[in-house]
Amino acid sequence: NDTYIKKLRPLDKLFSVGDSEVPGLRIYVEKSGTKTFYFAYKPNHQKNWVRFKLGNFNIINLPKARTMAKQYGTAIIDGKEPVEAKRELKAEITLKELIEKFYSKRFNSNYGYKTNTVKAVKNCFKVWIFQKTVSPDVMKVQKEFSYSIQHKKLSTITKEDIKGLHNIIRSKSPAVANKVIKFLNVVFNYAIDEGDILKNPVKIKQKELAPDKEDNRVLSEGQRNNLLSIVYKTDKRNGRINYNYYSEKDLNLVGCLIIAYWLLTGRRNISEGNRIKWKQLSFHQKKIFFLDSKVGQKEYDLGPKALELLKVIKEERLTPGPLFWKDGTKDYVFPSYKYGMKSSRGKKCPAYFNCLSKTWKRVLKMAGIEYMPPKQCRHTFLTLLLHKSKNIMAVKEAAGHSQLKTTNRYAKILNQDVVAALDKMDEEPIKESEVLEFKKNV
Repeated sequence: NDTYIKKLRPLDKLFSVGDSEVPGLRIYVEKSGTKTFYFAYKPNHQKNWVRFKLGNFNIINLPKARTMAKQYGTAIIDGKEPVEAKRELKAEITLKELIEKFYSKRFNSNYGYKTNTVKAVKNCFKVWIFQKTVSPDVMKVQKEFSYSIQHKKLSTITKEDIKGLHNIIRSKSPAVANKVIKFLNVVFNYAIDEGDILKNPVKIKQKELAPDKEDNRVLSEGQRNNLLSIVYKTDKRNGRINYNYYSEKDLNLVGCLIIAYWLLTGRRNISEGNRIKWKQLSFHQKKIFFLDSKVGQKEYDLGPKALELLKVIKEERLTPGPLFWKDGTKDYVFPSYKYGMKSSRGKKCPAYFNCLSKTWKRVLKMAGIEYMPPKQCRHTFLTLLLHKSKNIMAVKEAAGHSQLKTTNRYAKILNQDVVAALDKMDEEPIKESEVLEFKKNV
């Protein structure tokens, strides 16, 4: 292994050590201490052995040397010379070239990939494969664990390379590490389809992936109601939005209304929340429609309080302020006042409101609730719905889950009901007292 090779000390003459796994692979140690991998073979009808240089140990490691030696060994069996095999290896594309090829030919909606998926995967690959990032934390990890597989030829990438990459990313973000490996598997399968490689090196077992750490924290019904009273305030005299309240509390009105929408609908935060448009709503049918949600085309029923919230917001379309209908933003239920401006990263702000972080932290603090991610609003809604209805199929439909096992996570809230049921099971039945009828003796 590499550790053994590092410990090899130079002698007063050149010597070599053969590999125990790949026939013909040897590491040569020169008097100067330089260590070089060679592939040694004996040409047909020749007396002497021939050495073919693979690379210095400070440039390639043992797994890569083994891969190259196997390639040259296969070439010789096929009647080729190692020189010819090396020439073919030079013509082989790199991982970077493969990914770019995948992007241009396969990674689009024609093959069923959603826009958000494409954007998320490209961003992960940009940071962890192409190593382009401005994050100090990520750059620190990349500097601490020096690696680069983007310029490696496809056939030289081993499962050890993939595992090493996963472990490096995992040290920063376990979820992202799993996502990168999952899509690298897709990319390499595409390479096989294209005839670029014969075998997929992504061989990480499920148990070796980072565990999926679900955040099962939810708000209690009391906490949810308290939070709603903070983010959604109307004037009791006319039922319209109480602008003075938000001004006095220094709260962002649109941000607060989005949080109220999350709490009252259980919809996904961005794709089914911040981005919704008025044309998706039907007040008559009491529904909201999505042509392209995370689970495809869907429609969901809206509860009475959610409908009331949306109607109140629409009533403010002619009121000067953040909800006033303007060109460019009037199609959105939650318009952005920053539309047309540039963010700190130089990107144009979208027409819908997406600056929730500050408002979310603020209202949680006002409610005396420990911080939790905004997505817990959805988990809270669905958990409370299951708690009250005891109907997991109804919750599955309300959540828009394609599989029941996804909905089952919300069944955990019913543990208290299970305990109560077990208590009742073990209760001694109360015998009704028998009433004896006494007849008077006449």
